[in-house]
Amino acid sequence: MVSRHLSYTHRHIYYLSHPPTGKETSLWIVFHGYGQLAYYFLRKFGSLDTEDRMIVAPEGLNRHYLKGFSGRVGANWMTKHEREPDIANTNEYLNTMLTEIRKQLPDIEVVHTLGFSQGAATMSRWICQMDFPLDKVIFWGGAPAYDLDSVLLQRRLAGSRVMAALGEEDPFLSTENFQEQYSRLTEAGIRDLRLFHYPGGHELEATLLKELFLM
Repeated sequence: MVSRHLSYTHRHIYYLSHPPTGKETSLWIVFHGYGQLAYYFLRKFGSLDTEDRMIVAPEGLNRHYLKGFSGRVGANWMTKHEREPDIANTNEYLNTMLTEIRKQLPDIEVVHTLGFSQGAATMSRWICQMDFPLDKVIFWGGAPAYDLDSVLLQRRLAGSRVMAALGEEDPFLSTENFQEQYSRLTEAGIRDLRLFHYPGGHELEATLLKELFLM
């Protein structure tokens, strides 16, 4: 048996918090977690949408039924199967998305990112292969991908304000997998790393979310 990969034009969706007006000066790119959809994830940021702030939610390239063979659908950024092609496809999709958005919003002055859960790993991989400057980079209930080079990660985040939001009752944070991934932040020696704890589990918390957006 022989396997081969091919390239072809692929259509995929992303969501904007409002129709572009040209008055936007800041851009937030927010990455959903495993089993979520970008449309519903973006709704969690509705109160933070303003005339001068655009919030964009890309969606994982893979979709699946959350239970059984019908019903609610979720998306994920990758699995262990065909992992490297998934990473490459996702990065290409995100790069193309950012290029398109910048054309629509020529007056954008700052770009921020937030990655929730699995979206935090995807965000970190994307950051490490692009060269666009980012102001705030927030890891929420998630951490950099475990296989990233710490030196490269430090270099890419050197000019950013890096933050981590951790739920006091989040069971995911105590897992060995998270601890291994989270160590990438400390190993990278990021100078401007700020930690924020909130009462709650593996979810976005509205009060802290607003605080981090307005910092």
